[in-house]
Amino acid sequence: MKTVDLGSVATIDRQGVNPGSVVPETRYLGLEHIEQGGRIIGYETVGGAQLVSTKFRFSPEHVLFGKLRPNLGKISRPEFEGVCSTDIIPIRPGKHLDRNYLAHFLLQPSMIDYAASRTSGANLPRLSPDLLAKFLIPLPSLSEQRRIAAILDQADALRSRRRQVLNHLATLTGSVFHDTFGGHTYKTLRLDEVAAVSSGITKGRKTNESTTPTPYLAVSNVQAGCIKLDLVKEIPATSAEIQRYALQDGDLVLTEGGDPDKLGRGTVWRSQLALCLHQNHVFKVRPDKHIVLPDYLSECLASSESRAYFLRSAKQTTGIASINMTQLRAAPVPMPPMRDQLRFLERKMSIASKHAALQHIMATHDELFASLQSRAFRGEL
Repeated sequence: MKTVDLGSVATIDRQGVNPGSVVPETRYLGLEHIEQGGRIIGYETVGGAQLVSTKFRFSPEHVLFGKLRPNLGKISRPEFEGVCSTDIIPIRPGKHLDRNYLAHFLLQPSMIDYAASRTSGANLPRLSPDLLAKFLIPLPSLSEQRRIAAILDQADALRSRRRQVLNHLATLTGSVFHDTFGGHTYKTLRLDEVAAVSSGITKGRKTNESTTPTPYLAVSNVQAGCIKLDLVKEIPATSAEIQRYALQDGDLVLTEGGDPDKLGRGTVWRSQLALCLHQNHVFKVRPDKHIVLPDYLSECLASSESRAYFLRSAKQTTGIASINMTQLRAAPVPMPPMRDQLRFLERKMSIASKHAALQHIMATHDELFASLQSRAFRGEL
């Protein structure tokens, strides 16, 4: 199978357009509208987004390639016309290259890794369009390209259906919480009446005591409903600081600020690391487990009622909202009987077990799909 430069069979189509020259209803895509793997999750209009700088035109004939942080694999096949951010490169396949085949080729893990390795810029790594045009792509006959793309599309559709189930399970706990506790009137206590609330360790502080490099949770590690440990940094901490700021199994960790829709996001710490501290922008909430279960309290603080309280209480500046410890300690907590909390915990753990099992299956399917992609572009299908 012959291999050619991408630029010899496709056009890197950077057709700039002034937003003022297109109708306001024209659809606009930014990188935020494209998921890893290529699914388009929405769009804005040129008028609604109030665009002023130059954008690129695209159509259903293009493959859209996110050049900023290409390790994210934001490579999509739009089904409509519009304009996009200049951090997205429209690629128009020529007559000898199938669009679906091209998209699958670029979405291979090996190609995403390769693109990421060719970027420039430390803080905002971008892939040059000229380097993209030099990517080598296997070029079988057009009919063979379409056959390969059809096989990969079918396999990917199966993965997508399982991913939809996974996403449904991820939201099911909230529904179970509402079914269990919604519509009931319970005695309400302040958060600091049922839990100890504290701030974390501050970076850059001065100390004359000996310190030990110790892992800590930063804001980026604390997501809504989960902890991300793919990048855990260390901070020099004294023995007293380690004792004071160390997380214990069952603690809640909540962020103090961020985008308004992410204010106070958090989850339950389950001793994922033997020793871990928390940064001062991450609150630690240690429940009194005799009266409130960590999993109930976590869902309570993630509920729409708690979200509304956080937003009312928050200090907001230029799209960033934050709460302080006084406001968090005063958060209202409805207190259902322990038997109801235990019933909710049992149902939540059942959902979590199913979610973990499906995640394991999905990881296996992702590996098999990557293997299928590799075989396809080696001409082994």
